[in-house]
Amino acid sequence: MDYEAYPFRLNEENTHFKFQSIGKRGVFEKAIAFTLIEDNIYNLALLDRDPVTQDYTDKSITDNGDMPVVLSTVMAIIRDYLNQYPDRRIYLVGNSPSRTRLYQIAINKVSGQIDDLVVFGYSNFEWTKFEPNRSFESFLIIKNNVD
Repeated sequence: MDYEAYPFRLNEENTHFKFQSIGKRGVFEKAIAFTLIEDNIYNLALLDRDPVTQDYTDKSITDNGDMPVVLSTVMAIIRDYLNQYPDRRIYLVGNSPSRTRLYQIAINKVSGQIDDLVVFGYSNFEWTKFEPNRSFESFLIIKNNVD
């Protein structure tokens, strides 16, 4: 992916990486949350801050015209997170088939440039190493410990 990532920061509670989406519809507060789902596997959630409730949700669609930059930011945060916690694994699935497809497109675009990460895809009840142009239902990303 040939896009710069947005600047991001870890919040004071160390629960979210926060950044701003800046695009055709304005500025939106976004966050990435990592939640333990099972032994050393953390779910990644891409969240938007609801301007009314001030809560973070994964149900909104901002359609801000900056999806490539947002996805580059997600990849940068994944790298940062796995550099901090190299033994953890990140589970990634969209809250809809179209969002999972967006994640797949982003992974496909960077798959040749991420030697520091290993990506697995889940399909037909099994995990296999990510292959471009093959459809997957979810993804698992780990730090490549080969230096």
